[in-house]
Amino acid sequence: MNVIPNLGLTIKTAVVIDDDKAITEIFAEMLELQGLEIIEVGHNGKDAVEIFDKCKPDLMFLDVEMPKMNGIEALKRIRKKNPDAKVVIVTGNSSSNLETMLEGITPSGIIFKPFDFDMISKTIEEVSSSITMLTQKNTKK
Repeated sequence: MNVIPNLGLTIKTAVVIDDDKAITEIFAEMLELQGLEIIEVGHNGKDAVEIFDKCKPDLMFLDVEMPKMNGIEALKRIRKKNPDAKVVIVTGNSSSNLETMLEGITPSGIIFKPFDFDMISKTIEEVSSSITMLTQKNTKK
């Protein structure tokens, strides 16, 4: 595993939202190894919208399946507030239905679980330098 300190990118702060507390901890640690400051974590879509409003992170990682409000609805609300927000969807759902659910709200990227350090690093780099949606699939089996 390579530690890449902030990659010299404009993204310096991040928020992690996932209902699984172990995943938020692991993901936050991986992001810190990238040189990002984790300014907040949350565990449902309602948290995501509130944290986005309060913290204005450079980048948000947002799970899809969560209680209170799912990540799709949270992303819709975030997009209404800031259409240019950098939000990466993190999901275990690789069905074609996911593309339909994301239509019109265009996440900055998608990472499929299980994720790894290199996948996160590449996603941060590409999201930082791109305005188009990208998808990272885990190639490890």
